[in-house]
Amino acid sequence: MMRCARIATLWLVVILCAGAASAQTPAATPGPESPFYGELNFGPTFGHKSSGFFGGEVGYRVMEHLDVFIEGGRMGNVGTSDLDARAQVIANALGGTASASYKVNYFDAGVRYNFTQTPWPMVHPYAMLGLGVAQVTAETVITVNGAPVTSDTVTFGSDLNGTTRKLLFTLGGGVNVPFHERYFGDLSLRYGHISPKTADIPDDTGINTIRLQLAVGIRF
Repeated sequence: MMRCARIATLWLVVILCAGAASAQTPAATPGPESPFYGELNFGPTFGHKSSGFFGGEVGYRVMEHLDVFIEGGRMGNVGTSDLDARAQVIANALGGTASASYKVNYFDAGVRYNFTQTPWPMVHPYAMLGLGVAQVTAETVITVNGAPVTSDTVTFGSDLNGTTRKLLFTLGGGVNVPFHERYFGDLSLRYGHISPKTADIPDDTGINTIRLQLAVGIRF
């Protein structure tokens, strides 16, 4: 993950330099003629297990400081200690080892507040809040003597091998740097909490995710 952090830092330097260069011309702040934006994003995820993600976001400026947005994407392994413990119970009974993961497709909508009073005119900070749905897929592999255990030997419950839709809450903030009139770079940190669904999985627990999000977008 240190490599990912270095890449994120380099990306921020690049977009800040691009913003500084564009600041030599009239400001690229979008006006009423360009209320929409769209972006592609990617980056690392952090937590009990770290992986990566990719996604996209579109938004619309409803007033001077406020955007509404929708976003969606896919996160790699965001497994938890609870998932590992559940898988290890079966692995111990078979005298093997367990490898368990959660893969998440997410979609949420919300609001984004843009701060305009900053010491750096080319950097536009914001805070965001969203609510949506996460499709969580649990994948578990038990290995005994180097060979994966097949379904003929053990049958997993939906908590270890199955897909469930759960509520997703997202909170975060970042900076937006415009360049070349309509384009922008974006760096943000987004926390997501996927709520447990005990109706489908007994004693289910929540999943906490953190995304370090890098993005390139356009206003239109």
